[in-house]
Amino acid sequence: MKSKKQLCIVLASFLLGSSAFADLLPWSTIEKNFEIQKLNLKALGHVKCFFNKYENIVFQKTISQIGGDNRCAGNPIITIDSKRIFAIVDYTAPGNESRMFIIDRQTGGISQMAAAHGRYNASMVNTHLSLNKNSVKTAKYFSNEINSNASSTGFYVAGTEYVGKFGRSLVIHGLEEGVNDNTCERSMIIHPHPMVTKDMAAVMSSGCVMVSKDAIANVINVLEGSNIDTDEEERSGGVVFIYGPREEKWSNDTCEGNFKI
Repeated sequence: MKSKKQLCIVLASFLLGSSAFADLLPWSTIEKNFEIQKLNLKALGHVKCFFNKYENIVFQKTISQIGGDNRCAGNPIITIDSKRIFAIVDYTAPGNESRMFIIDRQTGGISQMAAAHGRYNASMVNTHLSLNKNSVKTAKYFSNEINSNASSTGFYVAGTEYVGKFGRSLVIHGLEEGVNDNTCERSMIIHPHPMVTKDMAAVMSSGCVMVSKDAIANVINVLEGSNIDTDEEERSGGVVFIYGPREEKWSNDTCEGNFKI
């Protein structure tokens, strides 16, 4: 049974969430903004489907088996705390364009930035797309396998911030079994890199979403989850949707992910 303190926290969170939800713009307005800025309307349609179907669902989080400072340990239950802010990473767009978008459903604002993808079997700065090798410009190969050095696509929920090798970084939890649920085990996160600018990525990652040093603070501040003092669930942040060749094949306004619920 919850304590009085826990009940107050949950009630306050519910009321704040309900108020924020009431202030959200209709999807038609967000779609219009995407159309004006010539962004990926199909990817947005998949996110709209996800919110309509799953925004109040409790997901099962994969617990990493890595020892030591395990950022992905804890209770395996995760929810979507923030329904106002979400991010799309469009890996079907080239690396020399801004292809990560942070969308505010309350104001309609859209922040754009470059984002690097995973190298798979290539070197970090490979410039030629070939069999089993991504290039800095093009992401063709994706994987959920440990040590694959590839990005994983699909739906995620942002977790908590920590300071890693590249500075401020953001944990993300993959929600799809067999597609991105090895995210924590693979230490696939969002972090900055000096060879990524606001407008282009000149390097590949080992699977992480890498953004510029100037962009990381905003990414973390708007997407990060906040933990509540309860043993029942981990309150997390905004939805992150990584759009790739698999999602490109989906029908419009669908979200066919193999969700762990």
